[in-house]
Amino acid sequence: MGMATYEQYIDWAVSCLEAGIDSKNIRTLASLQKPLYSSEVEDYFNRSLKDLSWELPEPKECIIEYARSFAGEILAGQVTPLEGCRKIYRVVVVLAYPRELMPWLYLDEGLEPGTYRDLTGKELDEAILKEARRFISESNRFNVEESAL
Repeated sequence: MGMATYEQYIDWAVSCLEAGIDSKNIRTLASLQKPLYSSEVEDYFNRSLKDLSWELPEPKECIIEYARSFAGEILAGQVTPLEGCRKIYRVVVVLAYPRELMPWLYLDEGLEPGTYRDLTGKELDEAILKEARRFISESNRFNVEESAL
């Protein structure tokens, strides 16, 4: 969706290999070294997807999942709640403020979603953690409902 770095494509290929997902194009992508050229990286990525018969989701769905990865980083303690919230806020802007992501807009401004009460410090961190848990569980609920079809 134009948001990943070339290094992230290579990291993806390495992760695939570590998980036992293998093809000639995945191995080639995983082995690319700097300087990286966009046409080469994207070509091997697309060939890898074709090897696996995988298709990218729709752009909005893909970007929302990208935002969910930031919520996961918040919950895992890989980034501070405020740093993760700011990353998700940028996604909200890219997607032109979809309703389902509006709580992140308010949290980024230090407001409690729903009441718009000012939040700071630990209270703001707790509200961000709460929203991250909700956002992740919403994703898990969607996946369970979808797999039941």
